[in-house]
Amino acid sequence: MKLLSVNDLSLQNGGYFAFKHVAFSLSQNEIIGINGDNGSGKTQLLEAIANNQTPDSGQIDYTPGTRIGYLPQYNPQIIDQTVTKYLEDTRRLSKNLAVRKEQLEGMITFLGISPYLNVPVQQLSLGLRRRIDFLAAVAGHPNVLLLDEPFAFQSNKTIMNMLNLIQDLKDNGSGVILAGTRFNDTINHYIDNDYLLKDNRLTKIQSTTNTELKTLLVFGVNVKSVAITKDIEEYITVNRNGLIEMIIPLGIKDSMIQKMTRLNYQFEEAKDIEN
Repeated sequence: MKLLSVNDLSLQNGGYFAFKHVAFSLSQNEIIGINGDNGSGKTQLLEAIANNQTPDSGQIDYTPGTRIGYLPQYNPQIIDQTVTKYLEDTRRLSKNLAVRKEQLEGMITFLGISPYLNVPVQQLSLGLRRRIDFLAAVAGHPNVLLLDEPFAFQSNKTIMNMLNLIQDLKDNGSGVILAGTRFNDTINHYIDNDYLLKDNRLTKIQSTTNTELKTLLVFGVNVKSVAITKDIEEYITVNRNGLIEMIIPLGIKDSMIQKMTRLNYQFEEAKDIEN
């Protein structure tokens, strides 16, 4: 199902086009990448989609019930609240639609923010504030997540953890737009459709997702293993003699291992394969 459609969108700043005649759509269970040099108009495009900037022409159609989470490239707010209060207050804004409190606490731990919970956000490093802004964007459990240069100032480990959270949102029906100057191969494996914003025009380019590159995962079954959910079952190719084998896209390898481990299956082996 489409979550939003951008139709013939144009925006000028000071007589110059930030972008013109942009058209694309975002669906559930989709991650879109928008690449472009600094100043190419990526930020203005995301601002328009987030309803923070009014385009000169064209329109954006949102499916009823669309909830947007937005991580801007720069957050101008001076946040004197502690990390705990800021994130909890942000979560509560979405009321019953937000992630549960324990889910947010799990994400805080996952991104290595736990040691800073009682520190005012404004006193933290730029990299930590970026992670906190990322969690603020997902705390409302949006079905449309807009991320502008989300991986700036982050370690490779943190980037992978952020990607796993993004993948989990996608697996649960959200659509995600990642905007950045360029993405490395690891990030590209998570992207379903890739676009280039250059010379004010948005052009779809060959997907950076290697659709032929997949991974064989093997898990052991034990007495504590619980029933496989439907979203996992479709990938299973072998289920016998206490072993489960599945073939999945490389981009969801880490998130699938985490899911199976949470269901009490013993991870045995992973092997990249090509069809």
